[in-house]
Amino acid sequence: MKLTKNEKGVLKLLVKDPLSTNSDIANKLKLTAQGVGKIRNHLNEKDLIRSCEMHLDYEKLGLGIHAVALIKILPSAFNRFKNNELDKVIKPKNAIRSYSIQKTDVTHIIKYAFKNLTEYDTYFRSILSEFRNYVEIKDTFILSSEGIMKSSSADLFSDVLDELAT
Repeated sequence: MKLTKNEKGVLKLLVKDPLSTNSDIANKLKLTAQGVGKIRNHLNEKDLIRSCEMHLDYEKLGLGIHAVALIKILPSAFNRFKNNELDKVIKPKNAIRSYSIQKTDVTHIIKYAFKNLTEYDTYFRSILSEFRNYVEIKDTFILSSEGIMKSSSADLFSDVLDELAT
């Protein structure tokens, strides 16, 4: 994909700070705020910008426990349950990210946030109770929010944008 110099500049600044205003970006790139607005609209139309996600402090919000689960949804589940019913497993409210993978022994990898170990335990027990013949929890890994070493892909996107042709 080709991007203009100004498109790359706007994207790089948005990656660093998604809440930047058009005026902030315009001042840094020596453009007009209106011009930056047009570039942002163009980038949205190209589907390069899907959303502006805030990075909140999980610990300060009381979500000190993270878990990664390797889950297998058995084929019979798709016959028994409607898709939105399986959302309790693959897209629950406490899921941070949910990935569907093409593997036979694990079908989903899900990263969760919980307030405490009791909430974690209650959640997985309820999934096993409600979906016991249709879902297998292959493994879980409990992590502390203090152990998060990197939670942004800003550096990666910045490098990729630098390498794109203009």
